[in-house]
Amino acid sequence: MKKTVKYLTLIFGFLYLIYSMIESLSYFGRETTVIVSPTGDLFVGFVLLTISAIYLTGFKKALKNDFKATSYLYAGSILSIGLAILALLVISADAIEAYLLKSEDFIGWTPLDDVTSYLVLGLLSIFAYLSVKDVSKKPVKV
Repeated sequence: MKKTVKYLTLIFGFLYLIYSMIESLSYFGRETTVIVSPTGDLFVGFVLLTISAIYLTGFKKALKNDFKATSYLYAGSILSIGLAILALLVISADAIEAYLLKSEDFIGWTPLDDVTSYLVLGLLSIFAYLSVKDVSKKPVKV
């Protein structure tokens, strides 16, 4: 479990850092597509940067064998999953607009149009959460 916390915090920290830069740059007109197209929202870039800081702080703590590193992984994954749930709610709202209300603004819309980087990263963060979900029941040594 010791190395798992180190690797997960490092991997997710850098993934969120990369995508925060991509989102921020797309706000200023620089379009870069890695897996999914960026939203171009500066606040999304800031949120992804914040989650990256949490993961990378956990990695720093894990390097020092501090038991609190698990808490940073737990908090980062909870925030990531919360952001993914928000993205799923946006997809649901757009689906209602497109298919139930038949809005002209959503003609030709598909759910894949709303797949965002924070949805993909949030779904991947479920694996990080599953590795530390029992942190309150049994202490994890780092």
